[in-house]
Amino acid sequence: MPAYWVLPSNLSKIHPEVGYRINYTTSVTQRKTLDQRINTQSTTPAIRSRAQKLKTPPGNLEDLSPLLDTLLHHSKAVGLSGMEKYYAQYTQHTAAAPSSALPPCLAKSLYDESIDASDLSAVLLVCEKHMNAVSVTDEQAAAVEEYTRQQHLSSAWYDYRSGRITASKMHAVYATSLERPSHTVLKQVCYPHTQHTVSTVQTRWGISHEGDARKAYTESRAASHTNFKIEPCGFIINSSFPEIGASPDGLTMCECCGKGCLEVKCPFKYRSCSIQQALDMKDKDFCLQLSSNNLQLKRDHRFYTQIQTQIVVTQSNHCDLVVWTENNFTVVRVFPDQEFWEPRLQKAQEFFKKVCLPELVAKYYSKDMQPHVPSEREQ
Repeated sequence: MPAYWVLPSNLSKIHPEVGYRINYTTSVTQRKTLDQRINTQSTTPAIRSRAQKLKTPPGNLEDLSPLLDTLLHHSKAVGLSGMEKYYAQYTQHTAAAPSSALPPCLAKSLYDESIDASDLSAVLLVCEKHMNAVSVTDEQAAAVEEYTRQQHLSSAWYDYRSGRITASKMHAVYATSLERPSHTVLKQVCYPHTQHTVSTVQTRWGISHEGDARKAYTESRAASHTNFKIEPCGFIINSSFPEIGASPDGLTMCECCGKGCLEVKCPFKYRSCSIQQALDMKDKDFCLQLSSNNLQLKRDHRFYTQIQTQIVVTQSNHCDLVVWTENNFTVVRVFPDQEFWEPRLQKAQEFFKKVCLPELVAKYYSKDMQPHVPSEREQ
């Protein structure tokens, strides 16, 4: 391809030369140097064999603060945990243990290395001795709830969820096989702390905007409900079926409606949509639908299973589902559905007995498990 550079008229041929011998001094500078030589006795400066480098002063933490603050807000980069200004953001602030005795954590108290290589029938025989290990008294359940109110910011919250089927996993547990359980579901139930390190843009969006949704919900309810209040809560275990637990986004109370629970969803996929626009997409992943001009939660959606579990575990009259986007939000009230709940409770209890206990006691299912990073759909 021909070059666009026009050869100077006084040159007929360009000869190649090694870089350090080429004089990069401009014609203007050469003229000034010649004038100085004529008018003064100064020595001739050396030719420039490379472009002049600009001296950039070294950066300091004060200069980098805007960048580091942005990193902390959007990704919580691990490198910041060693800096004096930011390390406190990475510290877990666990509440002091309540005076009442806490029950043992299942994942820490049941493992028996001596039966690690046993077959399933032998493992199940040992599991029979640990059937009551999951049981808690009402006092112990209250202590766990109080101790874990910081939820995902507390290591104890992960400890007490380990081995129990939580509300958010009930849908997946109901769908999996008891004979050949999904390894992903098994890890999420028995080792929830391993999922803590997996961060996606969807989960970060939900966490960062939960406060916005809660504020909008509280303001809308306070105006129309008598003595409305909302309280934070930790991991709640119901002593009637201690294999199951729930961590709703709050417990609500008002004189007109009684006790309820709150679940907040800030779907990243529909973040820029209005609720109506999300409905118009006819997307099966969206949790809401219109029925007789009323918004309702889809009965076959995983959120319905999650919320039914929360209602029963917390012994609430209802659950308010808040779906929030940048454009608007809506509140859908969900009531107990006993017909829906009973088969799922039965399946969860069977899953605990036949899958969770063998895993907690002997790591029966995970000993040959390959490392796995869950997809966004599995989370």
